[in-house]
Amino acid sequence: MKKYIISILIVLVLIIIAGSLYFSTVNNFKREGRFQISKNDFPINIHRDENGIAYIFAKNKADAIRGQGFVMAQDRLFQIEFYRALIKGEGASLAGNSMLQSDIKMRVLDLVGNAERHYQFLDEETKQTLKWYCEGFNDYLNVAKDEFPLELSLLDIEPSPLTPEEIVSVTHFVGLFHSQNMEDEVLSLNLAARTDLASKLLPLSVNLDRTKPLDFTTDSTIIGFLNNNKTEYQQLSDPFMAHPKLGSNNWAISGEKSASGKPILSNDPHVDSRLLPGMFYPIGLFCPEFKAVGIATPGIPGLLSGRNEFVSFGVTNAYGDSQDLFIEETQGDFYKFNGEKTAFETRTETIEVKDSTSVEIEIRSTKNGPVISDFPVFNILTDDVVSLRWSLAETKSNSIGFERLLETKNTFEFREVLKGMDNVFFNYAIADVDGNIAHQATGLVPVRAKGRGEVPSKANQGDTWLGFIPKDSLPHMVNPDRGWIGTANNDTRPDDYPYYYSNHFSPYYRYQRITEVLSENKKFTTEDLWELILDVKNKQAEVFSPVLASALKQEKSTQGLAKLLEEWDCNEEIDSVGAAVYNVLYNELLYLVMNDELPDELEDMYWENVYYWNQRVDDFILSQHEFIDNKNTPEAETRTDLIIEAGLKTKALLTERLGKNQDNWTWGRIHSIHFVSPLRPEGFGSDLLGAELWPKAGSNQTLNRGAFVKNTDREFETSWFSSFRMVADMSDDEKIIGILAGGSAARVFHPYYKSQLEKWKTGDWIPYWISKEKILEHSEFKLTLE
Repeated sequence: MKKYIISILIVLVLIIIAGSLYFSTVNNFKREGRFQISKNDFPINIHRDENGIAYIFAKNKADAIRGQGFVMAQDRLFQIEFYRALIKGEGASLAGNSMLQSDIKMRVLDLVGNAERHYQFLDEETKQTLKWYCEGFNDYLNVAKDEFPLELSLLDIEPSPLTPEEIVSVTHFVGLFHSQNMEDEVLSLNLAARTDLASKLLPLSVNLDRTKPLDFTTDSTIIGFLNNNKTEYQQLSDPFMAHPKLGSNNWAISGEKSASGKPILSNDPHVDSRLLPGMFYPIGLFCPEFKAVGIATPGIPGLLSGRNEFVSFGVTNAYGDSQDLFIEETQGDFYKFNGEKTAFETRTETIEVKDSTSVEIEIRSTKNGPVISDFPVFNILTDDVVSLRWSLAETKSNSIGFERLLETKNTFEFREVLKGMDNVFFNYAIADVDGNIAHQATGLVPVRAKGRGEVPSKANQGDTWLGFIPKDSLPHMVNPDRGWIGTANNDTRPDDYPYYYSNHFSPYYRYQRITEVLSENKKFTTEDLWELILDVKNKQAEVFSPVLASALKQEKSTQGLAKLLEEWDCNEEIDSVGAAVYNVLYNELLYLVMNDELPDELEDMYWENVYYWNQRVDDFILSQHEFIDNKNTPEAETRTDLIIEAGLKTKALLTERLGKNQDNWTWGRIHSIHFVSPLRPEGFGSDLLGAELWPKAGSNQTLNRGAFVKNTDREFETSWFSSFRMVADMSDDEKIIGILAGGSAARVFHPYYKSQLEKWKTGDWIPYWISKEKILEHSEFKLTLE
């Protein structure tokens, strides 16, 4: 019997070893040796360090960009092919009916058509850069068919050559994620159709640096609906397209505030990077014209965030309002524009659906743009004919911007290059070796005839766009006397700002924390600013916790919760009981304050759009607004009454999930982050494909973001977070420090699949080298493209 057991164990060990060997090689690719390619001018050397970061060395700029295209295809081919299908509205041909609504949305928005029109306005320098990138990408497709990712064969995807127009479409796709106003206006229209309280629910934006309110006429919510139809809100099954959640922090300190005497810049973009290997790609680019290191967006040449020899830069989302909805006045197959009867333009699109019949749709357009109300995926719940006007459909920029950041020599050149970024709405933090610091917003934002654009307008008024905000006038700050700049998706419009840039911003709490720390009278080190990225102090909780505790003391059964909140330091660590109590209680209080005011069918839509309601509802609670009273009961409830009720619900929920012992009510036990493979995000076998579930510190309001969307299941899974962390000290000529929530290669089982994830989890960093000597010293593989 003993020999039999030993034999079984030996067989199991051999199976495990064989399996490990198989999985370690099944999705591998060539990192050492040579490839013969056709488009390069000179040999290109690609060094990879122990973390899989590719460093491209070329003898000219053209070959550096070709090298970037080549390694991007080698490492992220599956991801880029998926994005291409998504952008074109061809996802259903790969994944079936689950992607059909996403495809309909993309066909209506016509990113491909917009990109093709935009490409015609690009100058030769930009077109040449896009061409070089495509040449490198397509050379890989030609010479490396035997090492294509396993994911492609599993989904029966045949890669096709990349075109410059497709690169432009990727920038429009990123711009779509940045353009939240369409979702806001749809929500405002639906609210106006169902409640007379809609105007009181519009977003509230606060800039802590402003000394007086901006002078804008407040839009009145349009009541243009014909019938209050009963269409229900539907969520897209595709996570990329349903209310994409974006955030980020960035800041820079001047040399006067740094221990090194030179500016130091920090950045941590907050996106949903739970699908491994993440949304960003780490890379270094080196040629006589520039040397640069940081992260790139797959499918776009250049860098998104990082540094070159002279300038460091990092991004947050500025949420520029580039979209307006118009309620069309129609007569049969016609609509009125400027009083004249005009025929709709129409186009027909056929969508292939895997394992099903094709779907044909007809898309109507007016002079404003496509009629989105014809398609339930846009969630317009009235019977209005609603068209979308979007500045990205009208851009004539001669650049996409990213490709020119690499060669900038100082902050002022960098800001000039950003003028070419029509398609994306970033707030860039910038620092240079000369000591300058700045933040600068980007994007093509219309100037409206009526001042604002936060709710739908009647269409039969002629052209209501007077042009676009001059690029020099987009929100910015350069070399402030205080010695630092910073943004956190907050309202950055200064005093007397004359333009309506947006009204979709994050609450000010993260920016308040940045202000609190960077205003300290001290010299900051690189390590100090790295720790600030990891900071989990909740400034919202500092205001709300005393209010909650005071109310909870009034009821014996909730006095224990009051004590937990009073003892809590408002840091949301994973082992914090106070953080769990606070977040659950705040979540329940929101429902109690607002759900009796919201139409039932709009509750999910409202709560999903976090920045629409967050600052506004916080103001309702703190000001003891009339909404505090539950209108469905005869009694007049007070804020204390609702807090106590929320406290009882909190006790019940935490007891049910974590037991009666309050010591076990720790934040990390209910607040998690789940990294998964796109091949199998959940269910049996997902762990074998790299899935990892961890407790997560922070919340929506902390710098170390652990943001989640309110949901009726009361789940607190993190959905957007610091997907890349970076600190660049401009006195350090060797490196920036950084870490990626994932890895380099979109290849399941490969060691680069999540090569940086463990150190991201522990809060550590790795060097992203800008010194050639250090790169060669740490090089583990060298691939030459001849």
